[in-house]
Amino acid sequence: MHNFSFARQPILNLSLDVHAYEFLYRPTGQGNDSDHSITAEVLSSSIIDLGLDKASNNKLAFINMSYEDIMNSHIESLPANRLVLELLEDIKPDPALVLRVKFLCEKGFTFALDDFIYTPDWDPLIDLADIIKFDLTTTTFKENKALMHQLRTNKITFLAEKVETYQEFEAYRDIGCELFQGYFFCKPEHIKGKSISANTIIQTKLLAAVNQPDISVNELQATIEQDPNLSYMLLKYLNSAHFSFSKPVQSIKQAIVIIGMNNLSKWVTLLSLRNMSSKPSELLRISLVRAKLAKLIAVEKKLKNSSSFFLAGLLSNIDAMLDSTMQDIIPPMSLDSDITNALVHKKGVIGQVLTEITQYEDQSVPPTGIDISDTYLKACQWSDQALNSLIN
Repeated sequence: MHNFSFARQPILNLSLDVHAYEFLYRPTGQGNDSDHSITAEVLSSSIIDLGLDKASNNKLAFINMSYEDIMNSHIESLPANRLVLELLEDIKPDPALVLRVKFLCEKGFTFALDDFIYTPDWDPLIDLADIIKFDLTTTTFKENKALMHQLRTNKITFLAEKVETYQEFEAYRDIGCELFQGYFFCKPEHIKGKSISANTIIQTKLLAAVNQPDISVNELQATIEQDPNLSYMLLKYLNSAHFSFSKPVQSIKQAIVIIGMNNLSKWVTLLSLRNMSSKPSELLRISLVRAKLAKLIAVEKKLKNSSSFFLAGLLSNIDAMLDSTMQDIIPPMSLDSDITNALVHKKGVIGQVLTEITQYEDQSVPPTGIDISDTYLKACQWSDQALNSLIN
């Protein structure tokens, strides 16, 4: 059986809402990868095997394109209104490529110039492109600012890529970038001198309480009812179209009995995380993917306490959500020592699984021990459904 593998990285707009996802190839370890097959695999995986709308959560999808990919006639069969085609930085522009891109533009396709470094050879393609992407690790702020000023009349949208700090986001936002890619929103913005509010302390204690394995129905009810907003959102969710009851749910205790302690604890955790953070919803989505993926890996590897892997993944971005440190947040929550070790020290079996997941997200390096490409897609679909039910 042929395996496929890709990850998706969010592209955010000025409001830090998701504008699109870039689909990034991830090797499966089969040893038969090539530049051309990489794009073909991502396209077939996202569009044919999974379905583009599911893969991108109904957002635009950015796809890398080699010279050979652009010249191939299969491109014309793709949904032009759903894709942004990225011309890779190592492409050598020539008249044939310019004619081909012009033809595809007339067919409704949108083009981005990836990791852009200006030379006059690119002028014809700049006129056809809609988006220019700056790789902040290969070009300087001064160079990019000068180029943006030079090309300002071309009606180009500028995208800053590999933005790793909030300060970089602010700098490029201030000079006119409108799209941003990188994990700056997954990191605490300001740690020094920032205290955690009383409301946040209550919410973190709530997180710990609802995830205790031996908590009773009455204890869980009492804990949830401490937060009126959380209670309201939970009851609203249980009375939504996701469930079909003859009578509306009228109490927290009734809700607990209906949905079950284990599932309810997870859902309360999602709601609480969403309430306590003013960060982009994509940060919670990434946490959800990690949570589900960690649990699926634990089940696949037949590791004990898969729910602990879920909770560790769910809390893996809580430092960014609260703009604090794991050392300050996690120990007071009185979590299981394996979860605390994983989150604070990145140690233990759970810590190793979380490391494998972040490597898969960030690098073109397959995690060791297990191929997580299939489970990653399942985790993405689950997280999209879970977060959409919170927002809608």
